[in-house]
Amino acid sequence: MKKKLKLIITGLLLLGVILTACTKPKTEIKENKNNKQLMIVTSFYPMYEFTRNIVGDIGEVSLMVPAGTEAHDYEPSAKEIAKLQDADAFVYNSEYMETWVPKMEKSLKNVKSIKASEGMVLLPGSEDHDHSAEENHDGHSHAYDPHLWLSPFRAIKEVETIRDGLIKLFPEQKATFTKNAADYIEQLTELNELYETKLANAKQKNFITQHTAFSYLALDYNLKQIPIAGISPDQEPQPSRIAELKKLVEETGINYIYFEENANDRVAKTLANETGVELLVLNPLEGLTNEDMKAGKTYISVMKENLEALVKSTDVTPKKELTETAVNKTVSNGYFEDKNVKDRALSDYVGEWQSVFPYLEDGTFDQVFDYKEKLTKKMTAEEYKAYYQKGYQTDVDRIDISKDAMTFIVGDKKYSSKYKYAGKEILTYKAGNRGVRYLFEATEDTPYKYVQFSDHGIAPSKAAHFHIYFGNESQQKLLEEMDNWPTYYPVGMTGFEIAQEMLAH
Repeated sequence: MKKKLKLIITGLLLLGVILTACTKPKTEIKENKNNKQLMIVTSFYPMYEFTRNIVGDIGEVSLMVPAGTEAHDYEPSAKEIAKLQDADAFVYNSEYMETWVPKMEKSLKNVKSIKASEGMVLLPGSEDHDHSAEENHDGHSHAYDPHLWLSPFRAIKEVETIRDGLIKLFPEQKATFTKNAADYIEQLTELNELYETKLANAKQKNFITQHTAFSYLALDYNLKQIPIAGISPDQEPQPSRIAELKKLVEETGINYIYFEENANDRVAKTLANETGVELLVLNPLEGLTNEDMKAGKTYISVMKENLEALVKSTDVTPKKELTETAVNKTVSNGYFEDKNVKDRALSDYVGEWQSVFPYLEDGTFDQVFDYKEKLTKKMTAEEYKAYYQKGYQTDVDRIDISKDAMTFIVGDKKYSSKYKYAGKEILTYKAGNRGVRYLFEATEDTPYKYVQFSDHGIAPSKAAHFHIYFGNESQQKLLEEMDNWPTYYPVGMTGFEIAQEMLAH
C-alpha cells in the first residue's frame, strides 16, 4: 500500500513538472512579446539619425541604404525588402528622394510607413521656375526637391513628424518618444540659431554647389545657391553652363566651389581648375560612411562643418553684386504676341471646380506664403496672405461646367444657365506683362450673367485651374477688376495638393 501511494505521489509530482514545462514557455513568450525592442528600419542616413534620437534605447534602428552609398541611385534588393517585412515600422523622407518607396510599400504586409516630409510643401525641383504672385500657373510637370534635411529649420519639422508617427503606431511609448524628441529638437534649435547668427550678415550670398541639394538651406538663411547641375549629383551640365559659371566666378570673386565626397566631382574640379578657385566639401548627408559614423560624426556635427565651409564664402565681400535674374518671358508669364492669341470655347473649362478660398482661410496655404516671402522678398508672409485673401474672396463654393452651361453653387443654392462665347480681351498689367480674358454671357436669367476666365493660356487648351470674374453689371466692369480673382481647382484635389501646385507654378 505504501509502495502504491509512493508511486501515486511520484506520478503527481511528474505531472506537475510536465504541466509547468508546458505552460512556462507560453508565459515567457507572451512577456517577451510585450517587452521586445521595437525594430525600426530607416531609408538613408538623415532618417536614421533623426529616428535613432527619438527611439533611444527602447528600439533598434537600422539603415536600409548602406553607409556611404549614393542615396539617389539606390534600389532595394528582394532580400532587403524581405528583411524589412520583420520590422515594426519604416521611416523615409519622400517619394521624390526614395523613388523606390511607393512600389515597395505595395509589397509590405504588416509594416507601417512614416513619411518624414508629410504635410510639408516642397520646392520645385527645377531651377527655371518663376515665383511671381499670380502670373505663372502653366504646366504641371515639375519634380519636387526632397532635400529638406539640409536646412536645420526644416529638419526640426521632420523630427516632429517622425515623432508623431511613432507615437501613433506605438502609443504606449509616447512619454519616451516625446522626451527624446524634445531633447534632440533642442539641439537642432541651437543648430538653427547658429546658422541664423553666422549667416545673418553674409557679405557674399552666392555659393556654387555640385548639384541642387541646398535650396532649402539657401532659402531659410537668405543665401543664393548656384548649382552646376540639377537635383541628381551625377547630372552632366551643358558646356554653356560651365562657361556661364566661369564668368560668374570671375566677375564676383567667388573663391570656393563646393563638391560632395560621395559623388562624381569631375565637373566641380574642372570648373575650379579653370577659374583658379579652391574646392571645399559641402556634405549633403545622404550617406555618411561607416568610418565617419565610427569616428563619432553625426547630423549635427556635419552640419556644423558645412556651416564653417559656407562661412568661408559668405565672409568675403564680392567684387560685384549679382543682379536679379531676368523674368522668364514665357506665354504663361504674360509675354506673347497678339497674333498668337486665339479664341477659346467653354469646353476648355469643362469639369467640377472647387474654390481655393476655404483653404486660405483654414491656414492650408500658409506654407506657400512663407515660401513666397523668402523667394521674392517683396512682401512678408502676412502681406502675401492678405493679398491672396482679397484675390480669392468669394461665396461661390463650386462651379460645375459642361460644354455649353455653367452652374454656380453657393451653399445649398444652385444657379444654372447656358452661356455663349462673347470674345476675348488682352489686358496689360502694371508689371509690364499681359493677360487674356475669355468672355462668356448667360443666355438665361442668372445673377452670374457676365463671366470672364483667365488661366494664363492664350489658345485652346484644357484648363488645369483658372481665375474667374463674374457679375451682373457688364463685361467692361469685370475688365476693370484687378484685385479680386476667385480661383478654382478640380474637385477632388486636396488643399495640400493645391498648395503644392501653387508653389510649383
